[in-house]
Amino acid sequence: MSERLRVSTDDLHTVGTGLRTVATEFEGLDRLMESYDRRTVGHKLLHERLQDFSDDWDDNREKMIKDIEALGTIAKEASKAYVELDTALYSALVGKRQKT
Repeated sequence: MSERLRVSTDDLHTVGTGLRTVATEFEGLDRLMESYDRRTVGHKLLHERLQDFSDDWDDNREKMIKDIEALGTIAKEASKAYVELDTALYSALVGKRQKT
């Protein structure tokens, strides 16, 4: 029994684009935290804890952004490669049929 690989190149491309959007949203989180001050949060200690969390989160967020961007690029490139491969295989099959 043979297995078939089915890939929706449109979906793969869309995923790549969506991942870039996610990375952009993560990039904006530091600016969001900077917009909160003690009066916005309503409590000095809570604001300090949020700031500590935000500072610690920055390092992890940067790595996640890079990983998400890389995955998005891979998805888009895979979509392009599948389309090129499918086109080449189709051309090879049609070309062989025309010669016989």
